[in-house]
Amino acid sequence: MLVKNDSIAYEDDHLYPEVGLLNDPNGLVYFKGKYHVFYQWNPKGCTHKYKEWGHFISDDLQTWQRVEPALRPSMPDLDSAGIYSGTALVKDDRLYLFYTGNVRNAQGQSVKSTQMWAVSDDGIHFEKLGQLFPHPDGFTKDVRDPMVWQGKNGHYFLILGAQHDDQVGDIIIHESVDLTEWTFRGSLLGDQLRDIRGYMLECPDLIEVDGKQVLMFSPQGLPADLMQHRFQNIHNTGYVVGRFDEEKAYFEVQGDFYEVDDGFEFYAPQSMLAPNNRKIMWGWVGMMPPKREAEVPTIAKQNWVHTLSLPRELHLNAEHKLVQQPIAEILDPKPLTNFEDSLQPGQYTIDMSADWTLKLGRNAELKKRGSILHFERRQWESGEIGHRQMQGKVDQLLLMVDHDVIEIYTQDGLNVMTGRWFG
Repeated sequence: MLVKNDSIAYEDDHLYPEVGLLNDPNGLVYFKGKYHVFYQWNPKGCTHKYKEWGHFISDDLQTWQRVEPALRPSMPDLDSAGIYSGTALVKDDRLYLFYTGNVRNAQGQSVKSTQMWAVSDDGIHFEKLGQLFPHPDGFTKDVRDPMVWQGKNGHYFLILGAQHDDQVGDIIIHESVDLTEWTFRGSLLGDQLRDIRGYMLECPDLIEVDGKQVLMFSPQGLPADLMQHRFQNIHNTGYVVGRFDEEKAYFEVQGDFYEVDDGFEFYAPQSMLAPNNRKIMWGWVGMMPPKREAEVPTIAKQNWVHTLSLPRELHLNAEHKLVQQPIAEILDPKPLTNFEDSLQPGQYTIDMSADWTLKLGRNAELKKRGSILHFERRQWESGEIGHRQMQGKVDQLLLMVDHDVIEIYTQDGLNVMTGRWFG
């Protein structure tokens, strides 16, 4: 089983909640010989009204153990309504978690967000350290999702997704020499990427991949571009390549914004620096419109909803495009030879220039037509047919098929589609 201490397995390869709702991966880190994946979790129901940090650990990235939640709401006026997304940092052999605390009013409305931190010596038990700094002026309550790293100059930098008072998204940055006293440095982006801001930017992640710096984030409120098959989901995730200037606390964008995944569900990714300097990323396979989410079949059947993506190793090619592949530890694909029957859970390769059609049960199918791969499914809440597509080297594909999740990779890793499917 993927999760060793579960009594029943809902998925073979994707991490899932044993009950309730899972969303963003958080605090991905390798610490004292263990891989740690924290995640947003509501164990009380399949809604977003409550959040704590669930926690998986692994020795080998192949099998996982569910351990006690790392952080729960406990501090009035700071995190009493939820432990929201954040990141992890190892310093002086201690593990620090950074997160956003949420507060709601008597009507259940979110009214305040606070950036918080906690520390652990063993990676399991955490002591909360309180608020990091005051809420910045000029921004709504929607400032969240801290990501922290140590720069080459020894200083620490913390970036946040944010919404200006005029309802425009941004990424803002703070700087510290000791993790304790922080200075607000303003916008990480300045006037760049004005057409990608939407009304909110979530879950920023600034990482180094093959010697280049990559900024990932999740814009909310971008209009769908149906002609170019872009931004078709309720919210979307993408990246830009560039250079972070530590002195100016500014990210210079040096390329276009590209979506990370062309499928139905992929959002809020975060990455881990693993041994051998590998960058490994997980995302949330679950961002969808509220009605669709409320009617995901696993809720009525087993009282749980959503999964994480497979862990993907990241690289950049010569054109500075992101290359994503499932990590080697979990790969064991077989050539697909039967296109007549519905596809069963497993790992498959396809090497075929001719067109083909492949069914995923009764309600979804893949269709290769020339240089385009089409993913069509019947939306379970409406019965309408949804369509996503990717264009590239679709003659050579890798299919990672779970019980109700599929991830489709071109074998060069330049194109990926992820989505749920049922029946």
